[in-house]
Amino acid sequence: MNILIRRLIQFSIGSIGAALLNLILIPITTHYLSPTEYGKTSMFLLAQTLLIYVIYLGFDQAFTREFYEYDNKKQLLENAMLVPLLSSIVLIALMCGLASNISMVLFATAIHKNAVYLLAISVIFLIYERFILLTIRMENRGLAFSLYNILIKLTILICTVLFLILFEPVFITVVYGTIIGQILGDMILILCNLKLVTVKEFKLDKPLIQRLARFGLPIVIGTFIYSLFVIIDKIFLRYFTDFSQLGIYTAAFKIASALLILQVSFSNFWIPTAYEWYQQKKPIKYYQLVSDIVMLSISVLFLLLLLSKDWIVVVLSPEYEEAKYIFPFLCFYPLMMTVSETTNLGIVFSKKSYLNIIVSLLALIVAIGMNLWLTPVLGAIGTAIATGTAYIAFFCGRTYFSMRLWEGFSVKKHFIVIGLLYVVSLYNIFGSNSWIQYFIILLIIALILGIYHSVIGLCLTEVRKEIAIKRGEKG
Repeated sequence: MNILIRRLIQFSIGSIGAALLNLILIPITTHYLSPTEYGKTSMFLLAQTLLIYVIYLGFDQAFTREFYEYDNKKQLLENAMLVPLLSSIVLIALMCGLASNISMVLFATAIHKNAVYLLAISVIFLIYERFILLTIRMENRGLAFSLYNILIKLTILICTVLFLILFEPVFITVVYGTIIGQILGDMILILCNLKLVTVKEFKLDKPLIQRLARFGLPIVIGTFIYSLFVIIDKIFLRYFTDFSQLGIYTAAFKIASALLILQVSFSNFWIPTAYEWYQQKKPIKYYQLVSDIVMLSISVLFLLLLLSKDWIVVVLSPEYEEAKYIFPFLCFYPLMMTVSETTNLGIVFSKKSYLNIIVSLLALIVAIGMNLWLTPVLGAIGTAIATGTAYIAFFCGRTYFSMRLWEGFSVKKHFIVIGLLYVVSLYNIFGSNSWIQYFIILLIIALILGIYHSVIGLCLTEVRKEIAIKRGEKG
């Protein structure tokens, strides 16, 4: 238990640090930019998100799957990076050739071609960043992984702030600051890990690449569909509303991303740990305990954020007041993603990654249907409800297929908690903003603590044991 807690803390440092730097950047950008300008910035973030989901071609996921089974780690890394790097040349050429069109789609003007060129160049750096950090993560070097993540976010923050101070405070200034900061951070990461990426005696392993492709390529299709699912909210807002609504929605999404502290920290710690447990044939009760702890922790944090919603206007600015009604439903993104990391292991262990395609399609259909219904009527609020509901569908799909392939465990408590969170999020939008709302939130926190009382008791017992052991050692 001590080793697991230490590992989780080490990985969490980077997630907490990166999240704090992101949170610092939010009020800075919203202070300088109106919701309309901020909305244009979000279109760039949309493009960058889409790139991140497709440029690895699933070889990053296949790399983690092979890591503990392939002896020569450097050769595995080199072969895993080969196909994404080669394919990125074609992608960069296409982006540069269509720069004017891409600029028009993103920013409603064709004059920002240079931003598209920089975004295209950043693809190479993003590939190196992803595979270097994956190697460090799979080696369980939690502290190094955390420090590098903080470094990259820090360079983005510094460059963005400098650009806003030195140049005109408009959306394109934030875009340039973000891209250049990302590239600088990745350059430092690469220089610090040259031994991983320096190619001296590269040996092409065709059977390995074929295995990586067989595992990874179905993920590519699923990931592409999932990326559409991720960006569909902003596309609907862009089409049915205006840049102002998009800016408010994006600001709310940034606030909700505070929960990503848990999501990213847990994922970085859990993936290598779950593979280790699977190799060691750990009993199913260990997986269920982790799943229950995660659901309990992140749902309580969800509700604590909801209690603090009035601070959103203070953090952003009065122009973004609508964000406090939007962000609870957007919190379902990190909530469902985090918990599903513990319930989708059947898909991972069975190597049936094609099921991710079905899951992503299910979530995409829900997202499109609800956005068509709600976004034209409610604007950013309707989009937020659609997004939160779609991520719940995503969780349900992952869990359903996983439990059919694996021994599995009961998730009834999870669904009860999800239902409670959904109801209180609806009340936050349509109910009265009075003491009643705060009473309801506190009541639901008490109910969740009661639902998971056995888990809390077990954790407290473990803590007491650890304290007794330490006292015995000192004595």
